[in-house]
Amino acid sequence: MVIYRGWLAATRRARQESFFRQLLVKQFLPAGETGRLHSRKLGRMLRFSCTHVPYYREQFRALGLTGRDAQARPLEVLAALPLLDKTILRERFEDLQSNDLGNRRWFFNTSGGSTGEPVRFVQDGAYQNRAMGGKALFDNWSGYASGEPQVRLWGSERDLLTGREDVRTRVGRWLRNETPLNTFRMSDADMRHYVETINRVAPVQVLAYAESAFELACFIEREGLKIHSPRAVMTSAGTLYPHMREAIERVFGARVFNRYGSREAGDIACECEGHRGLHVNPYTHRVEIVSEDGSPCAPGRTGEIVVTLLTNEAMPLLRYRIGDMAAWAQGPCSCGRSWPLLEQVSGRVMEVFRRRDGSPVVPEYFIHFIGVTMRGELNFIKKFQVIQEGFDKLKMLVVPRVGKEEARRQLSAKKAMLDDLVVKVMGERCGLEVLLVEDIPKTPSGKYCWTKVHMNARNN
Repeated sequence: MVIYRGWLAATRRARQESFFRQLLVKQFLPAGETGRLHSRKLGRMLRFSCTHVPYYREQFRALGLTGRDAQARPLEVLAALPLLDKTILRERFEDLQSNDLGNRRWFFNTSGGSTGEPVRFVQDGAYQNRAMGGKALFDNWSGYASGEPQVRLWGSERDLLTGREDVRTRVGRWLRNETPLNTFRMSDADMRHYVETINRVAPVQVLAYAESAFELACFIEREGLKIHSPRAVMTSAGTLYPHMREAIERVFGARVFNRYGSREAGDIACECEGHRGLHVNPYTHRVEIVSEDGSPCAPGRTGEIVVTLLTNEAMPLLRYRIGDMAAWAQGPCSCGRSWPLLEQVSGRVMEVFRRRDGSPVVPEYFIHFIGVTMRGELNFIKKFQVIQEGFDKLKMLVVPRVGKEEARRQLSAKKAMLDDLVVKVMGERCGLEVLLVEDIPKTPSGKYCWTKVHMNARNN
C-alpha cells in the first residue's frame, strides 16, 4: 500500500485520487444540492457540445437552441435532442469529436463488440481521471481500497493477453496488487488453478465478469473445493441474475456488489452496502430509461437505458443508446445517498424476445427459471443458451454435465416442462427445439450470452 500511494503521487493518478476524495464527501449531500450540482455539470457539457462539436452544433441549430439555452435549461434542452446510437457514432465519427483535441491528452478506445461490430470513440485525460475516481468510490462501497490485493477474473481478446503483456502493464499490475485470471480459459484444469491462485493471493476483492464468477462458483461447489473468502465479490460486464448472485455469495462466503458500465461511458452505477439497487453517479452520468416510443419509464417498468456522459469533452455522448435494459427502483435506498437508483439491469436490448404481436419478453424469464431449476430437476445441464429464431420458434442449446445418452434421456423426460415454460410467455404456437452441443462459445469480449435473438425473428 505504501508503494502504491507513492506511485499515485508520482503520476497523473493523483488526480484520480483527488476526484475520489471529492466523491466521498459529495455522496451524502442532500438531494437538492446533488440535483443542482448535477444540472450545472449537464449544462456545461451541453454548452460545450453546442460550441465545440460539429454534430451537436448542427442538432442545436435545427432545434433553434443555443449554448445559453443549454446552460439555463439543461434538462429541457437535453430532452429535445435526438438519441445517439452506434450507427450514428460510426457514420459521424469525425463530426462527433470536439474541435479542440489539439489542446487535450486524448486517445482512441473501442467497445467490446459483444453484440456485433465494435464501435470506436475518443476519450480524454480528464474523462479517464474521473472514471478511475468513480471506480475507486464504487470499490470503497464494497470495502476495497486501491492497492489492496485483488484478483481479476476478466477477459477480452484485446484487454487480457496474459503472458504477452508489455513490461509497463506487468509493472502496473504489480504496483496495483492485481492478479489477472483469464475468463477465456475456463476449463476444469484452468478453474482448479484459479482456485489455487485465489487461495494463495487471499484477495480483499474478487473482480469478475458476472457469468465467470458464477461458473467458477458452480465448479468449486461441484468439486467440493475450499476457497478463500474475500471481503467482497464485485461483478460487472454482464447481467447478474438472482440465481447467480445466490450461488456466488454461498460459495465465496462474501457479499456480491454489482457494478454497471461500458467502454463508451465507463462505470455508470453500482450497488452500495444497502444492496437496494445500483446508484447512478450523478457527477459523471445522467441516465434515462425510455420506452419504445421514447417516453420516460415509470419506476419499476423496464425500458431502454439512454446515457449522457458528463466527463468526456473529447467526444461528448449525449443521450447515447447503450444497448441495455433496466428499471428504476420504486423507493429510496436505506444508505442515505440521494443518487438515482436502478432497481436492476436486466440484459441487452438485442436479447429481448418478441411475441408475434410485437410485445416484448425479457430474457430474464428463461434465464432465471432454467438457472434455478439446474440445481434440481435440470441438474444434468452444465450450460445453456436460448435462441429465438422466429416468433413461433425457440431453440435451446444444452451442454450436458453427463454423458450424451443420459442427457438425451433426461431431456426427453423434462421436455414437456420446458415446452410449457415457453408456451406460457411466447404463446401456444411457439415451439422449442433442444439440441445437445459440446460447448457454447463466448463473445469476442469474453462474455457469455444466455440468450440470443437471430435477425429473422423480427421478420417472421
